[in-house]
Amino acid sequence: MKDLKLDDVYVFLLERTTRQFRKYAKQELKRHNIYISGEQWVALKTIYDNNGINQRELAESTYKDPASITRILDILEKQHYVKRESIDGNRRTHSLSVTSEGGNFVKKVIPYAKKIRAKGLTNISDQDLETLNDLLNKIYNNFN
Repeated sequence: MKDLKLDDVYVFLLERTTRQFRKYAKQELKRHNIYISGEQWVALKTIYDNNGINQRELAESTYKDPASITRILDILEKQHYVKRESIDGNRRTHSLSVTSEGGNFVKKVIPYAKKIRAKGLTNISDQDLETLNDLLNKIYNNFN
């Protein structure tokens, strides 16, 4: 493989795209007085969709390390969006659930999240999107 310019290296392109997405999403949500980081949103939405999930399962499903999940949950708990409850017989494992305030917040954010994701897919055909998803999954699996 010949040496590539940085702008041609897929890992750089993925990182650049991710950063631009996060920047755009943050600005768009801020315009609507919604303040949540992408990592917090992913955790909150995952808990919302999987009521009773524990912290280990949340870390695995969001590809985050346990320490990051703990920090994210601390923030979401302070905002009264999630609650941790001890599981009988296991002091170290907690069941996670979204509070009613958190559920209302998720419902408020979902339409904006959909619009933000759709913005990135402007002028992308269904076939191109399918190809992109296939390629990204192949690249991911190559590292397993």
